[in-house]
Amino acid sequence: MLAAPVAVMAQKEAKPNINKAMTALKNGKLDEAKSIIDAATTYEKTMNDGKTWFYRGVIYGALDTTSSYSSTEDLASVAAASLKKAEELSNGKHAVYNIQGDNGLPMMYDQVVAQIGNAYLMKGDKAFNKEDFKGALQAFEKGIAFKANHPDTSFYEYAGYAAYNGEERSKAITYLGKYAELGGRRGQALTMPALLAYEDQNWEVALKSAQQTLKIIPNHKDMKAVELNSLIQLKKYDEAAKNVEASIKANPNDAQNYYLFGVLNAELKKDEEAKAAFQNALKIQPDFFDAQFNLANYSLIEIDKTTQDINALGISAANAKKKQELVQKRVKQSEAIIPVLEKAEKMKIPSKDSEIELMNKLSLLYYYVADDKSSERVAKKLKALGVED
Repeated sequence: MLAAPVAVMAQKEAKPNINKAMTALKNGKLDEAKSIIDAATTYEKTMNDGKTWFYRGVIYGALDTTSSYSSTEDLASVAAASLKKAEELSNGKHAVYNIQGDNGLPMMYDQVVAQIGNAYLMKGDKAFNKEDFKGALQAFEKGIAFKANHPDTSFYEYAGYAAYNGEERSKAITYLGKYAELGGRRGQALTMPALLAYEDQNWEVALKSAQQTLKIIPNHKDMKAVELNSLIQLKKYDEAAKNVEASIKANPNDAQNYYLFGVLNAELKKDEEAKAAFQNALKIQPDFFDAQFNLANYSLIEIDKTTQDINALGISAANAKKKQELVQKRVKQSEAIIPVLEKAEKMKIPSKDSEIELMNKLSLLYYYVADDKSSERVAKKLKALGVED
């Protein structure tokens, strides 16, 4: 007996319903929402519909900002790619895409994207305030990925701060540099990349960052200093001289320009030019600590030479007489420079390290002139600064 032939019918592929995907999301059925919308992106009748990709971007962004949902997938990047495709397929009409908000009213495309972006910001901010800087950075980086199509300076700024506090200085420099590149204008964020790179002795990055900031804030004192010192470290002396001379020509009443010119000449061992530049800076700004201190250092160098001469003498009678003469010479040299450093002490000192250095130099000079009262005063000040004998 022959078996009757059985007709095999191909099963029709079920059409994914993108509205059901959104309903599942709203009802907290996150895996179901993701499964439906993923299927819709490969289904012939929905895969070329911009709304499908809009919903996918929304769902993936919502999943990524929901604390109860975890995934090894880069949800933020998938969301961004989906939204980009939605815009491409819409022929410029993506702004009319919408979803139903919690209040029953439609939320338009830009509103939805902004809401998800804010969710990333709030997630990062919450972690940052708990000093979970690694978690904060992760949230802000996801926000950067989500907003890849339309970069937001806020994410780069906050990612930079989180990276800095989390001791990821390279990322801090990168993100804050991008913040400036995108048009960010907050002063602290603009200057941090150059200052961090300078501290890390990454002279090329420090120079590039400082010059980028100077295009935005042309006369920023710290950035001008970073630029010049980075050029010096890179031994780009001609460029350094050209920049400083141009600054002096453009702003002849800016004391810092003369100070920086003095620093450059000091590096090039042009001592007389350096001293003249520091003196010019002080004529314009009499309370300029760095100029005063650097000028005083030239006298201190001479005192050090005298001390070396004293220490080099032997114990013969002739040497004893010569030593006494040199000691008296050092006393006169010290008496001449002490008022200069005491004047610097009354100025606004830029850092604790600078103050300690100044106090140590004064302490030595007071010892040379046998001024016990002043030595005691400086000793107390050094102790207050945390310096022990």
